[in-house]
Amino acid sequence: MKIVGIRLTPLSVLRSYHTIVAAPKRSIPPADAPPTRSFFGLLEAYADNGLLGLGEVSDVEQSDLDLDATRRKIEDVLLGADPFDLERLNGRLSLGNLVDCAVDSALYDLQGKALGVPAHAFVGGRYRDRVLVSWVVYIRRPDLVEQEMEEMVGRGFRAFKLKVGLDVDHDDACLEIMRAVGGPSAQIKLDASGNWAVDQAIANIRRLERHGLQGVETPTNPRDVAGMARVRQSVGVPIIEHVGRNLAYALDLIRQNAVDVFNVATVSSGGIFRAKKVLALAEAAGIHCLLGSTVELGVGTAAQLHLAASSAVVTYPSDLIGPAMYVDDYLSQPFAYEAGDLPVPTGPGLGVAVDPERLARLRMT
Repeated sequence: MKIVGIRLTPLSVLRSYHTIVAAPKRSIPPADAPPTRSFFGLLEAYADNGLLGLGEVSDVEQSDLDLDATRRKIEDVLLGADPFDLERLNGRLSLGNLVDCAVDSALYDLQGKALGVPAHAFVGGRYRDRVLVSWVVYIRRPDLVEQEMEEMVGRGFRAFKLKVGLDVDHDDACLEIMRAVGGPSAQIKLDASGNWAVDQAIANIRRLERHGLQGVETPTNPRDVAGMARVRQSVGVPIIEHVGRNLAYALDLIRQNAVDVFNVATVSSGGIFRAKKVLALAEAAGIHCLLGSTVELGVGTAAQLHLAASSAVVTYPSDLIGPAMYVDDYLSQPFAYEAGDLPVPTGPGLGVAVDPERLARLRMT
């Protein structure tokens, strides 16, 4: 089997919620702030045996959507290639994590379709049938947090992540609401987006841990591994940090005992192939994992689910909120949550298909 053609389609879709995270000069958005629009590229890789592999360039900046140039770079790597040559092809991929992830997904989709098995079958098998998802509540007014929590608890979600880091009094008030609405059994973690200084992170986590926190993600500058280690040593809450394709960074976190949990994702690693290497490193070090997200649409979510399905070390709720964050999707059968879980696809490859009419609605012209 050889790849003989590439197509990359630009897409745009509206988010259901306004999304603000902590950063310098950011502020809590007003109640009437409009939701933002996200931009994607749908990758289609055609093989000489008639099979089609799907990939997704997920939630990319519109200014980076030079799809013609990106398509030509992908063609340079993939045209004439055998989709099973993952090690060699990944060695040639350096198009950025989002594009590399799309290519990786398309390769796994073609492999699975050629073999007639789901993608997870040859990256570890099916360890789990469902993936527990933590609904992510972004920074917003407390009354809007309450409304969102009531909606999501009503839909069956039982794990949550709150974006924090702009104002600890505001964070405290929102956490109190989340615990009250979610109940004592709800799993709640925080994400400060690296916006706290080390001493500030220690003080704020000590203040907020009374709400029963499952963990705190990126409490301080992630490049300051020694500072993160000091935070971990000073608080009683697990510390979570993003680890992408940079295995040297993962080893540094391990050596300095800086974290309890790795946040791993297909998008940050550049695909399933590289993400499995990060997960194996975490398992060897006794570190738990969750799957993070850049808020993917259908194909991107499918790739994440196959990664989670095949990985025993993914023990924390994962942030796969895309199917509920966007107002539309291009899949013929969009994903639906079941009591806060996402079911793992069972069809060949990624196990999803594109609906041409839905795709046309989202296509950018």
